[in-house]
Amino acid sequence: MRNKACFAICVLVTIMFMPLMLVFAQEVTLTYSDWQLAQDIWGRSLQEAISEFERMNPGIKVNTEPVALGQRDVKFTTAIRGGKGPDVFALDANPVKQYIENNWVKDLTPFIEKEGGKGWLSDFYPVTMMPVSEKERVFGIPKNVVAMVLIYNSDLFQKSGITAPPRTWQEFRDISKKMTLSTTKGGPIDQWGSTLVLAKACFDLRFSVVLRGFGGDFLTPDWKHSALDTPQAKEAFNFVVDMILEDKSMPPGVAQVDCNGARRLLAHKKVGMIFGTMWTITEVSGMNPDLHGWKVLEMSPVPQKEGSSTPMRSTLYQKSIFMNPNTKHPDAAWKLIKFLTDKKQMEKWFVDNNMLSCRKSVNEGFGPILQSKYAAVVTQEIEKHAAFLPLIPQWPECLEAFRTNLQDAVAKTKTPEQALQDAHKQIEAILSR
Repeated sequence: MRNKACFAICVLVTIMFMPLMLVFAQEVTLTYSDWQLAQDIWGRSLQEAISEFERMNPGIKVNTEPVALGQRDVKFTTAIRGGKGPDVFALDANPVKQYIENNWVKDLTPFIEKEGGKGWLSDFYPVTMMPVSEKERVFGIPKNVVAMVLIYNSDLFQKSGITAPPRTWQEFRDISKKMTLSTTKGGPIDQWGSTLVLAKACFDLRFSVVLRGFGGDFLTPDWKHSALDTPQAKEAFNFVVDMILEDKSMPPGVAQVDCNGARRLLAHKKVGMIFGTMWTITEVSGMNPDLHGWKVLEMSPVPQKEGSSTPMRSTLYQKSIFMNPNTKHPDAAWKLIKFLTDKKQMEKWFVDNNMLSCRKSVNEGFGPILQSKYAAVVTQEIEKHAAFLPLIPQWPECLEAFRTNLQDAVAKTKTPEQALQDAHKQIEAILSR
């Protein structure tokens, strides 16, 4: 009798705790990796989003993994090729075709079809699907899209007697010279007119606007050949080298300045102009609250060569979310991807980070975006004057060939003519393989 009673109690206890046992049995842990996790404002926003996702999905735990932007692709691809890597991760547009060609990202088409297929994707701008799609298969979900513009400190402009942002490259150069000065009488020069990003992290977005603003580009329109032998490319290349070496209107050590370095220089009033976009206002304001960035920072279109009729002058940036083909929890990973790119999160991204969405319903229906002076400038550039950099697997290698030769010209180890010629030949060789 006692044994029967014990057995009954055990059965009852098992039944009572069965749901809890199932939860523990079903709980999975994902890793999400993103370079913006390492940044204060972006990181805080991402961590809040992850906490909300975990609250809504109690059976899924997400570990976050910051990664330096300059080391991201080496770290990701090495891990993925070894059968490891984060379950879910973010990429900008430039390396995506290389990831797709090498099977470093999982085909998300089956997941999308379960959500409604083309109907589910219809809220995303068609242009934002270009980087993440190949042969009618979708490998990533678009998150944010913006165009690059000129960001300037209106207070520093006013102090130098400058009444309007530069519309041409000659005006840009003249203003840069005028704003390069000592802020203390008789002291050394400690303020410069502008800076470019010449280090690897985000070089592509910044130099490309100079090249396009002169009417040139890295590759021909079909992306099959180098376009660095054109007069427009030569003029843009020499323009940058001359501003650095002759005018000295960019800070010493500009060759090592990355995107965060450029933002810090603007935040601490060391430069008056940089190339950036929506996120620049948030990032720079956070770096130095005393700047009052939301009040003094303004945006204007990328300058163009006087008399140029080329409409293209800017570059599109896009961040998208991808799944590792090695993940052991694809269904949970898809839930995270879908959450990070949904309408509510996109609205939060604008409020937190001043970033436009890849979703039409957000950009065209969210009040704070419609009322933003910054969004108005960037949206106009997206619609009329911006394009992605080449969406081909060889693009990262082509870009680095160009950047290293530009570095050689700035370091005076090559003449500008030789450096550009070498870049042209190296890119032709890469594309012909």
